[in-house]
Amino acid sequence: MFYYVLRRLGAALVVLLGAATITFLLAHAIPVNPIVVWLGKSASYNPNLVAIYTKTYHLNDPLYVQYFYFIYGLIHLQLGFSPLRHELVTTVISETFPYTLQIIILGMIFEAILGIGGALLSAKYNGRIFEKAIKITYIGSYASPTFMIALVLLLIFTTIFKFLPTSGVISPFVKLPSPITGIPMLDALIEGNWPAFWSLLSHAILPSLALAIAGYGFVTRVLGSSITDVMGSTFVKAARSRGITENKILVNYGLKNSLLEAITLVALLLTFSLTGDVFVETIFSYPGLGYYAVQAIEAFDYPGIIGTTLVYTTIILLVNLAADLLYLVADPRVRLK
Repeated sequence: MFYYVLRRLGAALVVLLGAATITFLLAHAIPVNPIVVWLGKSASYNPNLVAIYTKTYHLNDPLYVQYFYFIYGLIHLQLGFSPLRHELVTTVISETFPYTLQIIILGMIFEAILGIGGALLSAKYNGRIFEKAIKITYIGSYASPTFMIALVLLLIFTTIFKFLPTSGVISPFVKLPSPITGIPMLDALIEGNWPAFWSLLSHAILPSLALAIAGYGFVTRVLGSSITDVMGSTFVKAARSRGITENKILVNYGLKNSLLEAITLVALLLTFSLTGDVFVETIFSYPGLGYYAVQAIEAFDYPGIIGTTLVYTTIILLVNLAADLLYLVADPRVRLK
């Protein structure tokens, strides 16, 4: 196990370096003078400031020299200064990522409720009209892009149902909780600040629901198919002959024996949620990491673009590693290769 984890971590570092290199090259391939973009009119009448930026980012040096300092900075966890936010990129990430984490966790909870419930009902009513109705909903789910689902929800809750906020992270009349864990919703719970918690939760529901609706179809289809296969196996027939109720068989035999598929789905859906999060946060003006990434791209904020890309890449690699290790726990027949 130890050597397996070391090998996977080594491979993850190679992938991370590749992602950093590609992002660095793409950012520098844009035919725009970053000094003019960052400083605007100040670039024309403030040569001292231009000289400071040029020296800091080695803009007059060859590309390989800039790449060397870029990798040197990454090794020392220095992602540079964000011209867009006028602060260190690491500071911006630490401020925005907790909000992204909130809606992803809440979205995964919604996905689990919708997806597992749909899979169990699909397996229970296999071949009936109710199962066909569920099939229509999950086909529509995974056939719809995340941004379209977010736009539809935004339209519905700004014109018909107006009981949920459609932008921002907290009501302007409610104060954010004191930073304890760094995750505002959890900090509000620990602090007992219920007005802040309910305001944070209400603002996070629509972005989380958009991510959940976009991904729940995968859970229902894959998990439902696996449970249906298990329900036709010999040991399930033996359980029925012993008088065990159909609902208990569905949960204790069908769902539990589909655990490997569920682990695979969790890894895929987390990756899917991270990519869809960029669109969802932008549409709902939710100030998370995805919203900052879009702003950084629009403002040619090279350090911000590279920093957010590396954060997303690192999370995806860690999720895939965790999924591989969970396979061993869920099924001892899986061997390390």
